[in-house]
Amino acid sequence: MPKLIYRVVSTCGALGYGYPRESLRAALHGRVDAIVCDGGSVDAGPFYLGAGKAYFERGAIKADYHHMVEVGRAFGCPVIVGSSGTAGGNRNLDGMIDIAKDVFDELGLCEAKVAVIRSEIDPELAIRELRNGELRPTGCGPALSEEALRGSIIVGQMGVHPLIAALVGGAQYIFAGRACDSALFAADMIRHGVDAGLAYHAGHILESGALACEPGSPADCLVCEIYDDRTAVFKAPNVARRCTPHSLAAHSLYQQSHPHLQFYPEGILSTEQTQFFSHDNRSAGIRNSRFIRAGRPWPWSIKLEAALWLGSRKVSLIFIRPDDLPHISPDLQVYGRNGVRSSPVRGTARELGIVIETAARTVDAATRLAQVIAERFVHYGGLDRHATMAHLACPLSPQHVSMTGKDGMHGALLLAGTRDAAFINRYAAIKAAVVASALKDLASIAPGAAFTISEADASNPALLLRTVDRDPEQLLTRHQQEIDDIARMAHVTADSKLNLDAADAYEWSLYHLLQNEDVIRNKIFPVTHYRANKAHWIELRAERPRYFDIGENGYHGDLDERTLSFIVDHPPVGEPIGWRRLRDMAAVVRSKDAGVNRITFDILFASGENYEAALYSNAFGKDNIAHALGVSPERVVGAFFVDTCNAIKISVDRPNVSASPDDRDVFGTQQQADIEDMRIPIYAAALAQASSF
Repeated sequence: MPKLIYRVVSTCGALGYGYPRESLRAALHGRVDAIVCDGGSVDAGPFYLGAGKAYFERGAIKADYHHMVEVGRAFGCPVIVGSSGTAGGNRNLDGMIDIAKDVFDELGLCEAKVAVIRSEIDPELAIRELRNGELRPTGCGPALSEEALRGSIIVGQMGVHPLIAALVGGAQYIFAGRACDSALFAADMIRHGVDAGLAYHAGHILESGALACEPGSPADCLVCEIYDDRTAVFKAPNVARRCTPHSLAAHSLYQQSHPHLQFYPEGILSTEQTQFFSHDNRSAGIRNSRFIRAGRPWPWSIKLEAALWLGSRKVSLIFIRPDDLPHISPDLQVYGRNGVRSSPVRGTARELGIVIETAARTVDAATRLAQVIAERFVHYGGLDRHATMAHLACPLSPQHVSMTGKDGMHGALLLAGTRDAAFINRYAAIKAAVVASALKDLASIAPGAAFTISEADASNPALLLRTVDRDPEQLLTRHQQEIDDIARMAHVTADSKLNLDAADAYEWSLYHLLQNEDVIRNKIFPVTHYRANKAHWIELRAERPRYFDIGENGYHGDLDERTLSFIVDHPPVGEPIGWRRLRDMAAVVRSKDAGVNRITFDILFASGENYEAALYSNAFGKDNIAHALGVSPERVVGAFFVDTCNAIKISVDRPNVSASPDDRDVFGTQQQADIEDMRIPIYAAALAQASSF
């Protein structure tokens, strides 16, 4: 019988998301070798790195971390948080340390061994590497300039070695700056001798909390057990969830532009030969994942991310009469027409904008309430729908705009949109449920607060105006001029929100690989050790990570993301016997950012027969995908087949870098409507050879 050699708890998809305390308690039945939580990512946009602020409210982060520290103290295991404060820059990291000191003080934690790993990089270092040709693009992305880099906040995305250095150095409580999500979990596994392929693949599944379960959620815990037969088994401590081979295989596609290749600082994770298996009726596992030391640019390549301040920002939400809509330029963003995507809704399709307004005694309370209500819309469950990611597309980063009323109350305005037909069809019931839930929890979220939720659609269109300028007077003048231009073309209704001061605008100014091995080994990711007595931390020493080879040499498989599992153009023989909409063949059609410069679509078919029919149809050649999405074929990275879960993955270059000032869907979660609407020709030959998962 296989022997358990390692057991790790992932609390949730991001520190601050929250998780049921009952789930955490259930996860502690047995040994605990580590408790880990990712703190953030690039998903929410460059604002959080540039401004040094966290995506989640301080109290939510503190509550999540408090319980992790309690577990660490009880089990004596490592407690690891990475991408601290969302973006992992120095100010983000210092904010997380400040929270940790409060928690240590409240728990009376003494003689704690702490390590802090910083990931912020001097802009002059990045400029030197640019001049030396050591910055490699990761696809379409920001154009590099020395001037922009000099004004940017820059972080490197660490792999496992700095984390291993902290662990080997005796640290129990680790706070890392920007880090690869999977590396946070893989580091301690590799330190314990777990195969790198298994460790990194397990880390990828764990970093999103219980999102790899059925039903999935990032706001819940997941446990992984590693056995000496080189398998990893995943278990949901919440009895309402379970892991299956299909759920693990489907989640392995999540946020990746290729179904079988994931690129890390030390090499490439290949899941082409991975086997997904059932362990029992509620848990499932993986085996045979491979980690490869490939040629340039791996190893060693560190992804650099940089945020550049663009200026202050004004926002107006202008409601107009529907008969005035034809007078509004097609380039302007109007909810009810093209709020979610730049292309307008077509045929019988609908688009819905949701406007959440809150009022509270403090800015934090108003913001927190708006975020909670939005999250309940975004992750509302129980829908018969294809898009299993967020229900809504958010155009702003941060998502909310703060306001101050004449009565002295503080407010927050949060705007989002959707083209999800299942969500729109049941919107009245969903809104009622969200309102009831928010009212029930109002006293604990924001005492004395109030909120309203209103809608924009084709019968009540709302235009979003955004203006950015470094000069405050110019900003005010330009934005008012844009409002006046709209007012000359349309009647501006009284419920419009005009001239709001939004958070400053930032853009990604760097999203490239650093390839200078000397810089990687000797100049970035310093590890500093502390002895912590409650809130008093004494610095003991600093050290450099020690780098060693990870993974296999001499791999002969395909590691090219443009060829492996690529669906080639191969016209079928004969005539189709019929046509089906893709939405009627698939159980899931979801879209999501894969980094800041790509969007990826995952199509999980309802049966093996549907999957084989779709592959045979030749509907997923590059030209056909480009036509369906209304983009040039050059923007299509590829379409890929995934036999392990009867899926097709499509990846395209983003039309703009994520969270740009004109972005309409920062997270890329509402871009799948045109894919769902594809008409797939069905051929008799495909049905004859169909197989199932």
